[in-house]
Amino acid sequence: MKAKFVFSICLLIGFFLQAQQITVLETDSGLPISGVIITNTSESVITNLNGEANLNGFSNDDILIVQAENYHLLEILKSQIINNTIKLKGRVGLDEIIISASKFEQSKRDIPQKIVNFSAKDIQFTNPQTSADLLQETGNVYIQKSQLGGGSPMIRGFSTNRLLITIDGVRMNNAIFRSGNLQNVISIDPLSIQNTEITLGAGSVVYGSDAIGGVMSFYTKKPQLSYKNEVYIKGNAFARYALANHEKTGHLDINFGFKNGRF
Repeated sequence: MKAKFVFSICLLIGFFLQAQQITVLETDSGLPISGVIITNTSESVITNLNGEANLNGFSNDDILIVQAENYHLLEILKSQIINNTIKLKGRVGLDEIIISASKFEQSKRDIPQKIVNFSAKDIQFTNPQTSADLLQETGNVYIQKSQLGGGSPMIRGFSTNRLLITIDGVRMNNAIFRSGNLQNVISIDPLSIQNTEITLGAGSVVYGSDAIGGVMSFYTKKPQLSYKNEVYIKGNAFARYALANHEKTGHLDINFGFKNGRF
């Protein structure tokens, strides 16, 4: 009886030693990816909300096909998985979701106006000095400059009190502003912007008469939640000096993410 009990314990320990739970993470952000399908010719599992999946049904010689929407497909031997972690690289997005046009999420093909979308990655690539330079880099907004520190956007010949500027849906100007060029758009920090959407057409139906020329919607970066029990901390620091106009720019942001809150 004692020998059978010891044998059962050994089998149980061996089962747990062979069990392998892996986590699928995004390559760039390091965040877990849920809904990832891991399969071979006969077995398949799907990762949970924490990006975790159990590979007990696969042998070490199996070639695993790891696939998820908007991520590159990955083929890997189970024995080649390091530290029980699989990383997937995201594909280039098609920018099909527009938020500001009707103040709720819509597919781009359902919106009659021409929408220009500029993401945070595009902003980092162009590295603009001001938000006016950011708008100019889209190639769809003319920027009037009387000096390097200025920038007054113009769309379809309209400017200032005929173009609406919003940050996270909050108006930065209105119809009582003067009709001449104003440089107030440069007060927006482009390094704190997550997404910029420019409506190249009348937005008066949704926003009012001061949006007859177009709407420039800026959305600030959203802090990330923590998908684990520990606090998720991420920060960015940036400094720049330009000889042309003796520009001195500094930027710092820190993300504190909890499971039930973030800031």
